[in-house]
Amino acid sequence: MKLHNFIKAGIAALAATAMLLPMAACGSNNNASGQVKLSWLSWNNEQASRPFIDEFQKENPNIKIDFSYSPPTPEYIQTLQTRLVGNQAPDVFIITSENKADLMSNHYVKDLTKEPFMKNISQANKDFVSRDGKVYGMSTSSWASGIVYNKDLLAKGGVKEVPRNWDDFLAACAKLKKAGITPYLETIADGPSRITDAFLGAQFAKNKTDVTTLATKAKQTPGSDQKEAVKEWMKLYDQNLVTKDTVGMSGDDMKTQFTNGQVAMICTGPWDFSTFEKAQGLNWGYAQMPALSADYDQYAQGSPSPALTIYSKLSGEKLKAAEKFLSFMDSKWALNQQSKNGDAVNTTDFNSKVVSQYQDVYTKNVKTGKYFLLNNFYKKPDVLVTATKAETQQLVQGKITVDQWAKNVDAKMASAQ
Repeated sequence: MKLHNFIKAGIAALAATAMLLPMAACGSNNNASGQVKLSWLSWNNEQASRPFIDEFQKENPNIKIDFSYSPPTPEYIQTLQTRLVGNQAPDVFIITSENKADLMSNHYVKDLTKEPFMKNISQANKDFVSRDGKVYGMSTSSWASGIVYNKDLLAKGGVKEVPRNWDDFLAACAKLKKAGITPYLETIADGPSRITDAFLGAQFAKNKTDVTTLATKAKQTPGSDQKEAVKEWMKLYDQNLVTKDTVGMSGDDMKTQFTNGQVAMICTGPWDFSTFEKAQGLNWGYAQMPALSADYDQYAQGSPSPALTIYSKLSGEKLKAAEKFLSFMDSKWALNQQSKNGDAVNTTDFNSKVVSQYQDVYTKNVKTGKYFLLNNFYKKPDVLVTATKAETQQLVQGKITVDQWAKNVDAKMASAQ
């Protein structure tokens, strides 16, 4: 978003969000008791945030957290914009894929690259909020998708395990289909396949592409960049291994068919584990997504969690307090609390306890940073989401070719710059 649009959007929402603004933000750094008041805007509600606030204040009695909440994602971003342009900037707040370009371009976020609390942060998490070699946020956890499979259906179809490379995966799907078993489902109604992101991440890694530079390029070409990955993925449909009805199938429809034992494999993430655990009689497992070929690593579609950042204009006691807070959020106590809350922490010095089915993906993808999410690394992620979703539906229905898909996506990105 350009600066004048950024300001315009903030002013438009000022009246609606005025009640959320902590008025102390523009006043003294200290309250009447001599404490430093540190404002924190989060999209996690107070119930989730309260344990962190209480423990931090216990360890730092001279600092008082002034907490405010706005739900993700559009409402949070709008609230943050309003506060930034209205001189009510929070001292600590969230930076993520939808707002990082604006925050970096408008110099609202502090360079955290050399801060001591960044030493154990995963490189993939740093790359997520980096530009021009500088890191602007601290992200301590990540997620990675994988292939959920019905062990009984695989065995019935004569497939021992989820194959580790794409050609073998296609062959396994064909074998299952021949045995009268629906081999694989995914939802295209909710967005493009997760598989293509995994393939592109592996390609970028092999080619040593610096993904942090993609958003700064004058010409945005995510369609062209992902064209070969999409061409490989489309073999599922070209070989009639997956029904084209996926263009109208929701994620809930897909999960229902899986939990009812109607399909052998689907692709999703750890947010659905509770559904599978509650499904009576479901003997399920979770495997890494297949590699593009033997020449590539097994990447997943995945992403770092939103990062904490510090307002760039802080100084003095406020800045010291903010730095202490981020250092605390990287402490063993805070990481353990995040892990208890269900986050897959992936700092270099901490391992989360995850469900047994997730352990392999957590170890080989989350902890190693072998995951990729297309929308994280290009300008205008909102435009990219809409463009890839619409064009992928056209592609699966046979209305356009892969080359046209890539051209159309890039054209929509160009028109939005």
